[in-house]
Amino acid sequence: MSKTVKDPELHKKRMQAIKSHVDKRIAKAQEDKGTFVLLTGNGKGKSSSALGMVARALGHGMKVGVVQPQRGMEHRRD
Repeated sequence: MSKTVKDPELHKKRMQAIKSHVDKRIAKAQEDKGTFVLLTGNGKGKSSSALGMVARALGHGMKVGVVQPQRGMEHRRD
């Protein structure tokens, strides 16, 4: 279903305003932001999933850091 534009100049002005707003949002989206991923829970697959995400991120040229707490260190007092 197509609509005919009654006032082409008004339509053009509105579309330019919308485009301006969209362009501002796109420019804002270009800012780099970090991402933090925490994998928890029982069972298997967390380490494999994390290493897969690391490989993909590195393949896209991103910076990556990995922290993995050691088991059995919760009650240690040094």
